[in-house]
Amino acid sequence: MVVASPQAAARVPRPTGPAPAPGPAATPGGRPVLRRTAPPPTPRQAAARGQGPRMYRSRNVRWVARRPPESFPPRLGQVYRGPRLIPRYTYLPRWGLRDAPVDEHRLDAPAEHASETLRAALMMCAGALGASALVHLFRYILLVINRDTPLPSWLIVASSVLVILGGLLALIAVVSALVVAVRWLIAVRAQAYRHRGRREPRPLWQIIVLAGIPVVNVVGAPLLLHEAANASAQEWRERGVDGVTRAALDRLWVAWALVNALALWAAITWAVSVSSGSIQTGADALALITVSAAVSAVFAFWASRHLPGVLVSDDAPVVKKRWVAVA
Repeated sequence: MVVASPQAAARVPRPTGPAPAPGPAATPGGRPVLRRTAPPPTPRQAAARGQGPRMYRSRNVRWVARRPPESFPPRLGQVYRGPRLIPRYTYLPRWGLRDAPVDEHRLDAPAEHASETLRAALMMCAGALGASALVHLFRYILLVINRDTPLPSWLIVASSVLVILGGLLALIAVVSALVVAVRWLIAVRAQAYRHRGRREPRPLWQIIVLAGIPVVNVVGAPLLLHEAANASAQEWRERGVDGVTRAALDRLWVAWALVNALALWAAITWAVSVSSGSIQTGADALALITVSAAVSAVFAFWASRHLPGVLVSDDAPVVKKRWVAVA
């Protein structure tokens, strides 16, 4: 569609007089001059002219493209559907948050279960280490007797088998007790920090490394226990761990360090005896292993009675009187 501006329409000259009649034109001299009219267009020329609109190249003409009216989609009428019902439930919904009462005993159940498991594991470890110590002592007595009196081969083979079985049993018991102790430490730390309204500050891998790797746990395990005791102590910001708990932790740490030092000494002596092949060095290593196993058994038995309840302070308030209301 072509739209011409009013300014362009005003500039086009329009004739004011009557339209000239068709006929021969006159020359200035007065003689008529016949004009040759153009021949009528052929059908092909007429079809070519009617194919497209004429293009006007003018500053006063602006082309505007608009969508044909028949191409517009029909308008959809608004249908009145009446008043809508308010959504409601015909039954009590079971989804959502439930404000259930918090059961402290249920939250503390993992720590209590871990304490009982630790006590049982330490008792089993003490029994296995005690049996290993007795077997190594029997082997050492046979070595002493063999210095002057020859022994039958079956007795030597039987003692060797007993030493190997006792060592494997003690190793399995120690590893099992170590795993149970790490799980117990994780549970009691979570319980201590939960009672203070806090989360465990250390990631799980740090607790496993500090408490589960030998030699490292000589320092790491007491450190983790002191942190848990500080978190569970009353008024810990002012006085921290109470004296009873601190003394119990110190005794456990000293005993744990001595047991590890003796076990490390026995292991080094045994390795030297194996590499050197000396009979006397082997006998010394066997004696150290016997003493180390016996001391470890005593420590495991003692720890089974003190370690699970080390974070329970004696300073906790105890109700001595109970009042009963009578209607």
